Amino acid sequence: MPKKSTTIPTSKQLQIKVKCCERLKKEHQYYIAEVAENEAKLAKMKQDNADKYDIKRFAEVLEESHVMVPDSLARFNSSLDDLMDFLHKYEPDLVADEDKEWLEKAKRFSQNDIDPKSLAKDEVVETNVNDLNDGETF
Repeated sequence: MPKKSTTIPTSKQLQIKVKCCERLKKEHQYYIAEVAENEAKLAKMKQDNADKYDIKRFAEVLEESHVMVPDSLARFNSSLDDLMDFLHKYEPDLVADEDKEWLEKAKRFSQNDIDPKSLAKDEVVETNVNDLNDGETF
């Protein structure tokens, strides 16, 4: 028997899209905090003259965190664009009482109460290359 094509109700789609935006916003903020935390930890390792290998490995971990910041912001912005397109198309269809709560949350994103550009805080501390020892790379 062929599968029935099921369509997800519009109200459920709205919930999914809003929750996705909330999750991605939180994830992006986590990566920003992780970068700041790892920068501080790396600076402390260098200050404490930790093993060069450990410093090098932790610098690689830090670099991975740096890569995730713009990636998570791009995913958030993509999800936000998807939510805004959905609202423009289906907002008149969302009239049930349970939809109003989700519409309110979605509109908070659209009214820039949550500005995605503010999520990309430049809290990253640059490493001073003058502090590196001979042969040490960052």
